Amino acid sequence: MTSFGLVMLGAAAAALLLMFFLREKHDLRKRTVFVFGALAAVLCILLGRAAFWLCSLEWIPDSGLSFWDFLGSGYSYMLYGAVIGGFAAAFISSKITGQAFGRIADAAAAPAALLIAAGRFAEYLIEAGFGSSVEEWFDPFEDWSMIAWENPEPICRFPFAVQNYYGTWRFSINLLEGLAAIVFLVVLLRMKKRKTGGAASLLLLMYASCQILFESMRKDEVIIWGFVKANQLISALLVLGILIFCWLKLPKQQRSKRELTFRLVMIFLAAGIVMLMEFALDQKVSFLMWMRADLSYIVMAACCVWMLAAVVPLWKKAFPRED
Repeated sequence: MTSFGLVMLGAAAAALLLMFFLREKHDLRKRTVFVFGALAAVLCILLGRAAFWLCSLEWIPDSGLSFWDFLGSGYSYMLYGAVIGGFAAAFISSKITGQAFGRIADAAAAPAALLIAAGRFAEYLIEAGFGSSVEEWFDPFEDWSMIAWENPEPICRFPFAVQNYYGTWRFSINLLEGLAAIVFLVVLLRMKKRKTGGAASLLLLMYASCQILFESMRKDEVIIWGFVKANQLISALLVLGILIFCWLKLPKQQRSKRELTFRLVMIFLAAGIVMLMEFALDQKVSFLMWMRADLSYIVMAACCVWMLAAVVPLWKKAFPRED
C-alpha cells in the first residue's frame, strides 16, 4: 500500500511539472499552476473518496472500511470524484488568480491523463484491476472465448495477467486502462490549441467512452445499482452530458435540433446495444445464448467507438482551433 501511495505521489508531481511546461500554451501564469496543484491535491483525494463512499453506501456499513483509508480500496470509483475535485480546484484557482477557469482546466487535462495512466499501472501493486480467469477464458467447455487455447501459460504472467490470493491468473484490465490513458495523453499533447474548454471536455469524452467497456471487463470493485454497473452508467451519462454541453456551446444560429436529435439517437442506440451485451454476458437473453464473451466485448467496444464518434463532430464545432 505504501508503494502505491509513493507511485501516486510521484505521478502527481510529474503531472504538476507537465502542467507547468504547458502553461504558456494555455496562457497561464506560473503562480496559477502552483495554486491549482495545492488545491487539487486536497480536493481530488477528498471528493474522490466521497464518490467511492456514495457509490458504496449499500455495503460499506458492514465492510468495516474507513472513509479515511484513502489507499485501501475504491481507486476505480474515486476517479470520477477526483475529476469533480479537479474541476473544483480549477474553479477556485480561477477566482484566486483571476485567470479563466477553462484555461486552467485545459492545462490540467494532459497532466490528468498522465496521472490516470500512472494510477492504473500502479494497481498492480495492490492486486486490483483484474478481469476474468485466463485459464477459464480459453477453456472450450467454459464458453467464454471463440478461441480454444489448451495452454495459455505464455500470458499467465505480468503484465498480461495478475495472480490473485487463490493463485488464479486473471487478465490485467488495468493494463488496458493504463494504455488507453497514454493514448489520451498523446492525443492531448499533439492537439492544436482550441477554444477554451476543448482539451478538458475531450479528455472526459475519451475517458468515459472507453470506461463503459473497461468497467464491464473488470471483476474487482464492481458496484451494481439494480442491474446496472455504477461506473458504466456514470460514464454513459457523462458522454450524453458532453454532447448536450457541446451543442449548447454553439452559437444559437448554429444549433441544429435535427443534428442533436440524430446524435442523441446514436448514443441511446449504442447504449442500448451495450446493455444488451451485458445481458448476453450474463446469459440472460435466450436469442444471444450463442454469443461468446469475447464477441460480446468486441460488439461493446464498437459501440463505445460509435458513441465517441457521435460526439466528436459536435465537439469540433463547439471548440474550433485557435490559430
